[in-house]
Amino acid sequence: MGSSAAVLLARHDDVDLVVLDVDAARAEKVVANIGRGEAGQADITGALAADLKASGAEAVAACIPYRLNIPVMEACLEAGCHYADLGGLFHTTLKQLELHSRFEEAGISAVLGIGSAPGLTNILAKAGADRLDEVHSIDLLDGAVEPGGGFALPYSADTVIDEFTMPAMVWEDGEMRELPAASGAIRYTFPDPIGEQEAFFTLHSEPATLPTTVPGVRDVRWRLALPVKIAEGFRLLVQVGLASEEPETVPSGTVVPRELLITLLNRLPESEDAPHDVECLDARVAGVKDGRAHTVVERAMFRPTPEGLAAGSFGTAIPIATVSRWQAAGRVPAGVHPPETAVPVREFLADLAAEGVEFPPAT
Repeated sequence: MGSSAAVLLARHDDVDLVVLDVDAARAEKVVANIGRGEAGQADITGALAADLKASGAEAVAACIPYRLNIPVMEACLEAGCHYADLGGLFHTTLKQLELHSRFEEAGISAVLGIGSAPGLTNILAKAGADRLDEVHSIDLLDGAVEPGGGFALPYSADTVIDEFTMPAMVWEDGEMRELPAASGAIRYTFPDPIGEQEAFFTLHSEPATLPTTVPGVRDVRWRLALPVKIAEGFRLLVQVGLASEEPETVPSGTVVPRELLITLLNRLPESEDAPHDVECLDARVAGVKDGRAHTVVERAMFRPTPEGLAAGSFGTAIPIATVSRWQAAGRVPAGVHPPETAVPVREFLADLAAEGVEFPPAT
């Protein structure tokens, strides 16, 4: 996702782009493909603050595994850089919010989970809530289709595995509840060409913040609807034990199944064909308007970009790329914020629309 965010940031001539990666050659390849910017090596577990200071960075778009979010936030505090990430998978998000006063005192901002989901889902939920007099429930869904049905990682292998193994957190009837991973399956119809898919609960960050940022809401539910082959593939991998973190002894030595699985998944070759996937986010916000029960549906659609980014990559990267520009321009208040309170909703959505995100009229 970092390379996709860099491509999207490069659309703007006023952005001085610096791409940092633990693998300097990978960063150099990204910059070479874009045609401008600087590349460098950074060690997230080491002297990252010094690397950030040396780069002159004002804002960091941290497209990294969520387990590294807090160390990078600490480095940004030391370096005096604004910070944004793609999500903390609920539990890490709650820990990150505890850093609010330190960021506020330092005069810098942090925006948590500002990808497509979480991120744009939170903002769509807030947009829907703003249309109602009372909010009772928020249902968030993400569906995608890849014509031809090929198998590809939609995002970090580590995160996908966690979503299929870690208990989901759901806000229901005013209480936080822990439910089995991939439970609560429903059939849900997305706009064409996605159509009907099975959507199920996974651990996600939206229920970590929306119950406190949307007054009165009693239910906040997040469901993921992956393309069928991807969902079936990960279910099988989990069922046969390849997501286990317990070491296994085999004739050639000892191996941790999860570590091996992630290594192999990360070796999957990228398709050389032009992308043609489509992704949709739905936010269904139910409550009361003018004294009557009413449901608002806010929706975002992603399609491949002129630069050749797949719809899924574009949808995840454009919110963090956009908010990073806002942060560098001083348009996000100091402190640590979830997406729905970090930015003026309608103004931010208008910026995303200008970048190519489709927002059908709310119903």
